[in-house]
Formats: sequence, C-alpha cells, structure tokens
Amino acid sequence: MKRVVACALLLTLSPAAGAEDGPAVVALAGRVHGASGRHAIHVALWRRDGFLEHPAREARFAAGQPPEFRFDVPQGKWAVSAFEDRNDNGVLDMGLFGPKEPAGFWRPFTAWRRPKFDDVAAAILRDTTDADVTLK
Repeated sequence: MKRVVACALLLTLSPAAGAEDGPAVVALAGRVHGASGRHAIHVALWRRDGFLEHPAREARFAAGQPPEFRFDVPQGKWAVSAFEDRNDNGVLDMGLFGPKEPAGFWRPFTAWRRPKFDDVAAAILRDTTDADVTLK
C-alpha cells in the first residue's frame, strides 16, 4: 500500500503530470526609448502570419505614461514594433521613403525597403525583459 501511495505522489508531483501540450508561455517585455513624451505610444506584437497587417496584440500608452510593455506569449518567433503617434490618429503614417512618425522595431531594421518578418523577429524561448525599441 505504501508503494502505491508513493507512486501516486510521485506522479502528482512530476513536472510532466498535467502538463499541457504545446509551447510554454514566457514573458516578452521591454521599454520604448526616444519618444518625446507629448504623444501616445503604440506597441505591437507580431507573428509571421499577419505581419505588418494584423498584430497579435497591441498596447497603447498615453502621452507622458512610461512606455513599458509586457506580453505573455507562447515560445516561438516574435517581433515587436512601436511608434509615436504625433498626429493622434492611431495609425503609423507612411510616406514615400518610410514612416512619417518616429518608429522602430526591437531588432533594428535599416534597409530601404519594407521589413520582412525574419528581418526583425527573434526566437523567444524564455522570459525576455530587454525587448527595448528605439524610435527614430
């Protein structure tokens, strides 16, 4: 009887017991640098599907509010972008040669073309707290 109880207890305490299938959920957090503080900041979390069209999640920070974000995400490849909404219309305004408002990605992108997901994404396998975005 003691053996049965001990086995049941070991199974209950085992990390695999009751574990759900799929990737673990980890934190992806950071801060936005380079904003004036006079306008709202928009931060977007992107996955490959819907990149630059439909963000997986978004956060908006009012003018003067510290733009510190945190997204809980399944392990995988993710991208983070941010922009300062200088005309308060809620969208990143684009010009002929790129954004008209200060914008940036967590992984800096400087080419003279529209970024691809793999240009600005990173594999997130554990909690990441330095996903800082610098606006330019």
